[in-house]
Amino acid sequence: MKLAALDLGTNTCRLLLAEVEDGAIVRLERRETHVVRLGQGVDRMGRLDGEAAARTRRLLATYALHVEAYRPERRLLVATSVLRDAADGLAFLAAVERDLRLPYRVVDGEEEARLAFRGATAALEPDAVELAVVDIGGGSTEFAVGGPGRPPRFVRSLDMGAVRLTERFFADDPPTAAQWRAAVEFVDGLLDSGLPANVRAGVGAVVGVAGTFTTLVAHQIGLRVYDPALVHGRLLTLAQIDVAIRLFRVLTSAERGRLVGIKKGREDVILAGALIARAACRAFGVEAALVSESDILDGIALWLADGCPPLV
Repeated sequence: MKLAALDLGTNTCRLLLAEVEDGAIVRLERRETHVVRLGQGVDRMGRLDGEAAARTRRLLATYALHVEAYRPERRLLVATSVLRDAADGLAFLAAVERDLRLPYRVVDGEEEARLAFRGATAALEPDAVELAVVDIGGGSTEFAVGGPGRPPRFVRSLDMGAVRLTERFFADDPPTAAQWRAAVEFVDGLLDSGLPANVRAGVGAVVGVAGTFTTLVAHQIGLRVYDPALVHGRLLTLAQIDVAIRLFRVLTSAERGRLVGIKKGREDVILAGALIARAACRAFGVEAALVSESDILDGIALWLADGCPPLV
């Protein structure tokens, strides 16, 4: 079955054109990710910024052309944190559906976590070891705990994405020591209250998905041209995250953007993302995260192939 899956988040907009058979992606036609920062200012204003909405709409129009050329049997745009938060989010999406023929679904945080878990674990063999899939987005971070081949036993979405933290805490560039401490305390507090001790105790490994984790790996291995095949399946250690944080903390966003592996659009939020990645690994008591290129976008495609049943 030919499918078109789109993932519209706080920082990025993504497209997957692929064929799915028997619960697996068997042929990839196109996979694209672009930073649009639709969530610019939403944490403060509660509404979409006009410029951010316009540039997102332009990219979606381009994606719609690819979708029409592909002629999929099913298509779906899944909207996440920013469009849950923005008062005018549904009006934006309704116009996209009307004008670009891209039907949409706004998922809540737990549904988002379940989709990320399915995408990240779809190609893994069933195992007794429980995994925590950590999906760091721009507006929120999703956690899903369970074993491959079955639904997660625990899901949680916390409002601590890389864009949200940057806008809320890092008024200076680079942030001051006080701003950094406030962000650390905020993240640690959310994790302490949001992830029960019995859930943390059962986790044997962390799988990290989405742009923060993949960017940290690209930086760590020195990728001047991004290659998903070199990122997928890499272990990113706590020690490596610590080294990156120490470097990022003393640089401005512009200086971070000149570092190898830091793609345009991530230079200002990668420090906050790295903070979340480190805190998540520490919360689950692991020394490294397995970084996966398979993520919520894959989960959306597999869910769409199933006919989008309730996510439970």
